[in-house]
Amino acid sequence: MPVLAPPGSSAEAALDAGSSGFREVLRARDFRLLWGAQVAAQLGDKFFAFSLLLSIYSLTHRYLSDAALLLAYTIPAVFLSIPAGIFADRYDKKTLMIWTNLSRGLMVLGVPALEITGVAQHQILPLYAITFIFAGVGQLFAPAEAASIPSLVKRRDLAPATSLFTITIIVTIVLSVPLASVAQGLLGLEGPYYFGAGLFAVAAGAIWLIKPSLAATVTADGRQMRAPWSSTWTEIRGTLTVIRASRVLPFAFAMLTLALAIVFTIFALSAGYMQHVLLTSPHDSYILLIPATVGMVVAGAIVSRRAAAPGQGPITVVKGLWLAGAGLVVLGVLPPILNRLRIDGALVPLAITLAILFGLGLGAVLIPCLVLIQEETEEATRGKIFGGAFLAINLAIAVPLLLAGAVADVVGASDVVAALGFALIVTGVVVWRLAWGVAPAGNPPPHPVTGA
Repeated sequence: MPVLAPPGSSAEAALDAGSSGFREVLRARDFRLLWGAQVAAQLGDKFFAFSLLLSIYSLTHRYLSDAALLLAYTIPAVFLSIPAGIFADRYDKKTLMIWTNLSRGLMVLGVPALEITGVAQHQILPLYAITFIFAGVGQLFAPAEAASIPSLVKRRDLAPATSLFTITIIVTIVLSVPLASVAQGLLGLEGPYYFGAGLFAVAAGAIWLIKPSLAATVTADGRQMRAPWSSTWTEIRGTLTVIRASRVLPFAFAMLTLALAIVFTIFALSAGYMQHVLLTSPHDSYILLIPATVGMVVAGAIVSRRAAAPGQGPITVVKGLWLAGAGLVVLGVLPPILNRLRIDGALVPLAITLAILFGLGLGAVLIPCLVLIQEETEEATRGKIFGGAFLAINLAIAVPLLLAGAVADVVGASDVVAALGFALIVTGVVVWRLAWGVAPAGNPPPHPVTGA
């Protein structure tokens, strides 16, 4: 069935055609609860990851051990994203999100429990095992959460709702490190684990308070869509067929993957860039991350009111590619020139300004793409489609972890940043010339994409 607003009067239907912003979408009680659960779960997840990185490094004093942890955290996402989306379509999303959060909270507590009980004390393999299982369970939560948004807001609110969720992911990444450090200062090395477990409990409680059941889609004969697990591979192939058959979904997936690959590459290079290009401490990455986040928030407030207009999503993405690309090109080219001219005092203000510009462009790419995925899918297949999106996202994370540092060691961080910016600009030109993702006459398809 199409993504429609909840039934109501004709006046309400007319209202749905208008635009809305963050304030309007947050007036919906059930959406506020889902968003609050997202904030708590995202912070709990990042507290867990940050604490494990510190714990494992304190045991081994080797960066390779932390790299292995990141792989253990990423691999389940690559293999389980689409199956997790299928699972989200078959079962009650509310129940699924509650149990995944409670399970992750217990697993977070398992780490300090190993130390307290003396079981596998000072060993890293149990930590890798917990991380692997934790990441696998987390894959069930993400598509269920994303696929629940259209059930809790009106159609006109899809853009601001999706924008708010996207911004929250970035903001919680930025805030998690200082907050986890505070928790560690209060309760020691295990402090973030306790706070993280509590946050997952809060997330489960917020979802429990949501009134709609978010049950699996019901077929015409009144049965819920729970196909046997033997059909899972068939459904995976069907999901890929649905994506390929759409003009919009491959565009949205490709742009999401590109944008997030750039984001995590910049994140991976930020410490070296701060030290060798901006001539500050490698721990000062917040000089780039916080302004970029501010830019995303501003972009979210603007794009959420415009991206849902017919035919505007792909156009907004192209402009975002150009803006983010321009910011990166200047960020890669100008600071080395200022260094040679010994105008060092302008480096940090320039970097802050360009990071804001990059954040504005990034928000103009990510948010319309996620809105397009919401609008181009139906309730019965939305979980699977978002599973495919999260697969692309996690692949985008894995590639920079493997390649960015090696390339920057050879050519320098500033050259890589400039090259990434140039790639964004060229991609924007190609997409604009091909009108990729834009339906004929600039109008979106009359019906969302359906599954087999």
